[in-house]
Amino acid sequence: MSLSATSSDPVARPLALRVALTVVLLEVGVLVAVGLWSLVQLVDGGFADVGVSVALTVVLFGIAGLVLLGTRALWSGRRWGRGPVVTWQLLQLAVAASALGGAPWWTTYLPMVLAVVVLAGLLLPASVAATSGTGSPDGVL
Repeated sequence: MSLSATSSDPVARPLALRVALTVVLLEVGVLVAVGLWSLVQLVDGGFADVGVSVALTVVLFGIAGLVLLGTRALWSGRRWGRGPVVTWQLLQLAVAASALGGAPWWTTYLPMVLAVVVLAGLLLPASVAATSGTGSPDGVL
């Protein structure tokens, strides 16, 4: 699954879009890493409940997969990818904001800043124009 599967020139993509999608790919990597950590903790005996660990892993891998598909769609200029990527950023903002004061600063402020960077990068007019796609309508289903 290559992100270069597109007919347009990567240089033609706005810098803000390229930065936003790079940050999203980093977030996907973190989601996968936390999912794998959950499995390792299950094997090492760090988690007492097998169901919780498996459910956490499945949910994290599912979110990572959907966001990765959205990122690939945006890179290819298809607008449907904005939905999953923006939704994940809003969820990330909400979860981080709800943990303010009760968690280390880097687990709250860093995700909030990254979400704002991605949202701004995706919603700038140049990025919206680059990902609006022309031709047949796209759909998730």
